[in-house]
Amino acid sequence: MKTLLITVDAWRASHASFMPNSTASRTPALESLAERGAVFTQAVSHGPATPYAFPALLTSTYPLDFGGYERIRADRTLLSERLADAGYSCSGIHANPWLGERYGYARGYETYRDVGAFSSPTLDSAREFLINRFGLDHPVYRAAQYLFRFGSAPLYRLRGGADEVSLARRALADAPADSFVWVHLLDPHAPYAPPKRHREAVGVRLGRSSATQLTTRAQHSPDSLSERERESVHRLYDASVRHADERVGAILSEVGDDALVVVTADHGEALFEHGQVGHEPALYDELVHVPLLVRPPASELAGPLVVDTQVRHVDIAPTVLDYAGVDAPPSFGGKSLRPAIEGRAIPEPPAVTEVASTRQTPGRIDESALQIGVRLPTHKLVSRGDELYGFDLQADPGELAPIPNPEGADWRPLYRQLRERRDAIDFTGTVAAERDATVEERLRELGYLD
Repeated sequence: MKTLLITVDAWRASHASFMPNSTASRTPALESLAERGAVFTQAVSHGPATPYAFPALLTSTYPLDFGGYERIRADRTLLSERLADAGYSCSGIHANPWLGERYGYARGYETYRDVGAFSSPTLDSAREFLINRFGLDHPVYRAAQYLFRFGSAPLYRLRGGADEVSLARRALADAPADSFVWVHLLDPHAPYAPPKRHREAVGVRLGRSSATQLTTRAQHSPDSLSERERESVHRLYDASVRHADERVGAILSEVGDDALVVVTADHGEALFEHGQVGHEPALYDELVHVPLLVRPPASELAGPLVVDTQVRHVDIAPTVLDYAGVDAPPSFGGKSLRPAIEGRAIPEPPAVTEVASTRQTPGRIDESALQIGVRLPTHKLVSRGDELYGFDLQADPGELAPIPNPEGADWRPLYRQLRERRDAIDFTGTVAAERDATVEERLRELGYLD
């Protein structure tokens, strides 16, 4: 069976137009797919940013399992490895530096393409020389960046092109009957600077450079923006989601009705909630409540369906294996969503969210920064250092009124899950991945590093 997994970067659930009662801009490609599949309205990512979210999504384990998220250890089985062992041909395409081979994600793939990496060894060597000689902030290096950008098409130039899309379409066209293609689209990740047609469609007249500058300022100094600028940031994010939908549609044009298609976000995005723009290390719903859409092969379709039961990212890999007829490895902690897609009831365990990093140490594990959240659709419990507080998500969906040490029957299963999760975390096996200057600069361009 052919399987396509599309992950969309920094896409919050509120901006999925196929969700019930959504007021987001129309995303016709995704809406069309939703008409032939199952929409999960309460899907939860286990971390608030790419390095924290993907271990759960692709290994069905929590971010801080197996030594954490700095690197996927060899004994932590990836979905791609399990499928490859079962005879599947696997292709992976992405444009996010957190997903590079150095972080362990390439295992199991016959082809693994990082379309944001430099394609010219000569320019790559020259770039490394200038960084080592002058440093990232030196005027000589900053001037040379323009030459590198035009000479080797780095990340931000590829953002507006179809590189991930064209590679995904080619992989799907060439894929054998038993195949798995995963493509990660960087849009709508900041800076929100989609093509002009999408900016104009939402009423924003800023040029691409001005849009980039505005959203970068919003990330680093959100309180400095005027109300008009804040509205422009909201619209630019909306336009970036429209662009992502357009790209998803182009990929889906290569997929037949006999394929399994899964579309989700790695994490959400803050748009001025809690004083933030982007995805800081926090566990609010704007960061961990994500869209999830599954279209099974046509012969197994019971939809369109809307599933309001809470599900988790750790459930995605077991779902793919279930449809592929492949047993899940013992390490996988999630459960297949196939019964729900077939219209049957499924259990609703609390969803764990976690992170142990700071704004100053993105992607690195800092034990002192540990935060653990346990969520149900109605309540959320969060542990951060010595603080323990809850949110009543029905009365306070914006999570503006934390309840210190909440008590009562509604909270007991969350306390139990939180205690079990905290006891299970072991930092002693942490394995770090080295980041060279090229990766550091790509992370800087995305706003992860100052």
